[in-house]
Amino acid sequence: MIKCWQLPNTWNWLTISDIADQSKNSIVDGPFGSNLKTSDYIEDGIPVLQGKNITNNEFKWFDVRFISEKKAEELYRSSVKVGDILIIKIGSIGYAAELTDLKGYPYAIIPANVAKLKINSKLVTKEYILHWLATKHVARHFYNIASKTAQPALSLGKIKELPIPVPPLPEQKRIAAILDKADSLRRKNQQAIQLADKFLRAVFLDMFGDPVTNPKGWDVKELKDGIISIKSGWSANGESIPCNSEQLGVLKISAVTSGVFKASENKYVPSETIPKNKALIFPKKGDLLFSRANTRELVAATCIVPESNHNVFLPDKLWKVETNKVKLMPEFLHYSIQQPRFRELLTSQATGTSGSMLNISKAKFEESELIFPDIGSQKKFAEIYWKIQNVFSKLNQSGVCSFDSFNSLSQKAFTAEL
Repeated sequence: MIKCWQLPNTWNWLTISDIADQSKNSIVDGPFGSNLKTSDYIEDGIPVLQGKNITNNEFKWFDVRFISEKKAEELYRSSVKVGDILIIKIGSIGYAAELTDLKGYPYAIIPANVAKLKINSKLVTKEYILHWLATKHVARHFYNIASKTAQPALSLGKIKELPIPVPPLPEQKRIAAILDKADSLRRKNQQAIQLADKFLRAVFLDMFGDPVTNPKGWDVKELKDGIISIKSGWSANGESIPCNSEQLGVLKISAVTSGVFKASENKYVPSETIPKNKALIFPKKGDLLFSRANTRELVAATCIVPESNHNVFLPDKLWKVETNKVKLMPEFLHYSIQQPRFRELLTSQATGTSGSMLNISKAKFEESELIFPDIGSQKKFAEIYWKIQNVFSKLNQSGVCSFDSFNSLSQKAFTAEL
């Protein structure tokens, strides 16, 4: 339970209900699905925000749908404005973000899988509450109390009962400022990684050219000529929280989709639920991972594992691709797949009746044709790749930028140890 630790005398245990603004509809969720049908959506009007607009505890304006002003007025109880906090109720339960932009629209409507919270600023600061909602404490608490249906689901009542350790306002501001700074450093590190990726893409094109149009006239072969093995993992039933360093976790597809390996994108799996002698695939340094199943935009994502991992393992939707390094370097294959034309070639072979989850078969993947530059050039590119990775490894070792150290800092902050 969250309330298992002792708070200082100046702190109090409150709930979401306690810290909500006293105005009408300060804590609401969206209308039932029957009140918002597919036929209600139009080209422009009042926006309807969705759970997917909350990504990594940030609000992002994309793929927004609209309903008429008349329909929105009927659902005005479920309206949200800039400054409100949005919390996912179904699916990725507990993820939360501040609504920061409405693109000029007067308000938006939330659907049934999202709740709105408007806080009482005399009791809490928004920054403090958002950091609290992002902790592993809250993720585990919500998972434990969620309805275990096809997707984890939280009732609005359960959200209202969430315990919150609340210090005086000055202490809240101090804690939030420290966590904001640490989070900013972590995000700058991520931005630096993105810049490095752009640099490597430019180096790749300069050295090898487009892998589909092949302007440099390299030999073209089927991928299977340079691949030793393709191994799938095992999709265990995990909880919706990541494991710690002493536990086991099954990787989510999102561990690969950004093009950078994220070991923190996993689901905790109790060791007693894993069959004895079950062969698990733990990603090791230098492994090339490939997402064989996802949406059309994200299927065929790849990454190179920067450090060996001993407590997170591959699901069946991720492959470990082992190349024959006499013919094909994994770093070269990774950046070949990242090139738009070759990625499009792979995704066009994906099969499936639903656009939400498509699949690439091993046979189709292995039969795909790719340029095979001389191995010396491929190795030179691999050397450049690892030199850049070593820079980021040193950055992460500094302590402030890593996922684990940020979680440790949050742990101390909310147990009055910071």
